[in-house]
Amino acid sequence: MTCPKCLHQNPTSARFCFRCHMTLQFTCPACRHTQTHAGRCDRCGIDFQKYAVMMQFEMESTLRSGRERSRNRHAIFKHLLLFPLTGGYSLLKTMKSMFVQD
Repeated sequence: MTCPKCLHQNPTSARFCFRCHMTLQFTCPACRHTQTHAGRCDRCGIDFQKYAVMMQFEMESTLRSGRERSRNRHAIFKHLLLFPLTGGYSLLKTMKSMFVQD
């Protein structure tokens, strides 16, 4: 396989050029098809950049919901510990704010 950048001859199994380290084989993130150019997958037609951005937003959303769940869990435990001092008022207030959305 010839590198398009430096024209060095590389084995066909090489993913990167041995001389200039340019990517020679691109793998589709969705279907794992290997091809010699980036952009769109020849097999499934997915745009590599759009797919990567979509996956990034999905991970951020998952992390955000996990943090929210953790924050709510910590608030409940805090109010359970304060229950003897507040008579349960702060716990009821927290539970109401969690389940009733204004």
